[in-house]
Amino acid sequence: MKSNRPINLPLSQVIAVNSKSPIAMASILHRVSGIVLFLLVPVMLCILQTSLSSADSFAAVFNNIALRFVAWIFVAATAYHFVMGIKHLLADAGMNEELKSGRTAAVISFVIAAVLIVASFVWVMF
Repeated sequence: MKSNRPINLPLSQVIAVNSKSPIAMASILHRVSGIVLFLLVPVMLCILQTSLSSADSFAAVFNNIALRFVAWIFVAATAYHFVMGIKHLLADAGMNEELKSGRTAAVISFVIAAVLIVASFVWVMF
């Protein structure tokens, strides 16, 4: 008799299965970007507080390449999370529920997010 009970797959097998689907990758990376945003909010608030204390500290914060890189990571995660959030909201509204349209929406979302991430890199770092 065949058992219908769920089985626990090793993480490597889960990653191997999900890495082939743009829909799954969009969802997983959306969660990762949310975690990155959650972890970087206190760091960004600290940077903001430091930059607002005086004109010299403002210059020191924004002349520091490492702090600008952290700011870019925050902006890039925000851009990605926003684009994929819109994609998920449209899916919740009943759009792109079929496999083909879902894949198309995921790929289009990846392209839009990539453009925003590159644009944010130019904006923050230069």
